[in-house]
Amino acid sequence: MAHRTFVDDAGASWEVREVRPMWADRRVTGDRRQRTPDDLGVDPPVVEHRRGPDRRKGDSGGLRRVKLGDGYSSGWLVFESGAERLRLSPIPADWETAPREELSSLCARASTPRARINQTGE
Repeated sequence: MAHRTFVDDAGASWEVREVRPMWADRRVTGDRRQRTPDDLGVDPPVVEHRRGPDRRKGDSGGLRRVKLGDGYSSGWLVFESGAERLRLSPIPADWETAPREELSSLCARASTPRARINQTGE
């Protein structure tokens, strides 16, 4: 995970790092258990032996699935200075080697993340 520090034009020290979501359902279509031995064009024939519910739907090992907002599925930058936290998506190309002025500009474009909802939905 890339990480940098810089001082913005106002003299505030910032840490910036990239975040890439790692646990996600790769399937973007419906249930893939649809083939039968009678399906034409399938060689060798696919025989479905699973009888239980699809484990990839809903809860997985106690981890909650989180739907990422538009633009965040490929990752984002997190800017932190003291108690202030901002994020920017998508991750700009070559941000790791960008000069301080460009990092400061990216930070100015970043937004405050929405508050998290706790496990009970409150």
